[in-house]
Amino acid sequence: MTRLTLNRRRLAVCVLSVLACALAGFGSAGAPRVPVRTLRADVFVAGAGPAGFVAAIAAARNGAKVTLAESFGFPGGMATAGLVGPISKFNFAGRRVVGGIPWEFVERLAAAGGAITDLPKGNVPFEAEVYRRVAREMLEEAGVTCLWQTQVCGEPELAADGSIAAVTLSTGGFLTRMEAKRFIDCTALGAIVGYHGFGAFRSEKGAAQPLSLCFILGGVDTDKARVLVRNDNERSANPTLRAALNEAMAAGRIKSFGGPWAVWGSTIRPGFVSVNATRAEAADVTDPVQIAAATERMRREIPAIVDVMRQADPAFRNAWLAQTATTSGFRECREIKALHRVTAAEFASGADVPDAIALAAHPMDRHLAGSSGQNLTFLERPGVIPLSSLVSAECPNLLAAGGLVAAEPAAFASMRVQAQCMAMGQAAGTLAAFMPGKDVRQLDFVAVRRLCERQGVITRYNKGERE
Repeated sequence: MTRLTLNRRRLAVCVLSVLACALAGFGSAGAPRVPVRTLRADVFVAGAGPAGFVAAIAAARNGAKVTLAESFGFPGGMATAGLVGPISKFNFAGRRVVGGIPWEFVERLAAAGGAITDLPKGNVPFEAEVYRRVAREMLEEAGVTCLWQTQVCGEPELAADGSIAAVTLSTGGFLTRMEAKRFIDCTALGAIVGYHGFGAFRSEKGAAQPLSLCFILGGVDTDKARVLVRNDNERSANPTLRAALNEAMAAGRIKSFGGPWAVWGSTIRPGFVSVNATRAEAADVTDPVQIAAATERMRREIPAIVDVMRQADPAFRNAWLAQTATTSGFRECREIKALHRVTAAEFASGADVPDAIALAAHPMDRHLAGSSGQNLTFLERPGVIPLSSLVSAECPNLLAAGGLVAAEPAAFASMRVQAQCMAMGQAAGTLAAFMPGKDVRQLDFVAVRRLCERQGVITRYNKGERE
């Protein structure tokens, strides 16, 4: 009888709690069903990865009131949550091809003891924790309002003219309506461009580049291991470790791998290296079931990969797993339907275009689905990224940067790295703050290019080239 009475009391308490939540306008999970507040800005940036945090800084420095939303609790995206490094690629044939805010950022990283910036190749190894701090400091100095642990959810709200009036943000299930004059999508999956036909998948299902999950090893003899890749056209994958991992895959110890790249990338601490070696395919990286399965498989294979590395190379004999990335990363998903889609042929030519806003120096590096290999084509001259590849053809106030740039897969295989994503972010942020009352598609892109150049952006490879 006592047990029955107790259970009835518990049931009554539960019923009353549910009713109280319903009367307060809350769902069963305790989160409101409709936005409980509205925020407003001139420019809203979704995603604080390399493209997003630079886009937000650029827009704010050019006079816009900027709000930035990021699903993690810190900036940096795959650099800091995914431990992907180094920051590639600032130089081509020994000459700087990326300047502006991206280079300012890495100089500040180096001043804080968190980066190495003098390698001829132009890759910048860094310390992930310092990266987070310096990016956050620069956002604060620019006056950007940062909404951490917050992400865009659901389809954007459209105005009568087809522009985006607002997006809905979710912070632990609590919803906020975000209004802005201009929107920049810098998310990995295209949280804004994925709706209303604003974007499309870059590659067909099953053909997209594979996923990876990075990790950091301690106990490495970094005096014996080659931890720095200094020069152009120098492959950074470790051949000894690659041969051993091929044997392990043939023996069924691991299913697949890439590289492996075991260098100073997202760490520059003596005795530690960051490793990019795991590999998994997903037909649709917007499918949570497939993402979960791929990520779990890679996490399970990391101990086996580390064991192979210990046995194969004396520098790794005493290695231990210090950290795995918070999230797995994928190399491509959606792209914006832009005013112009960069073809592989025009990108490889390196020909200047009137609205050029960034140069790309990384090889056309496309990792192969269903294989541990990659197609790697070194550039004869830097590829050119036009502003029109970041501007929506479908929506008058939408831009994208970073992994959402409109480009054929082979061209994107060079553009997708961090320095180039940062450069695209500066261009998108500058454009978003430029004449905010007008259709962004109708703006003077050449004038924006000139403005970017005055702010340190490098848009030409040959000095003295005709303006």
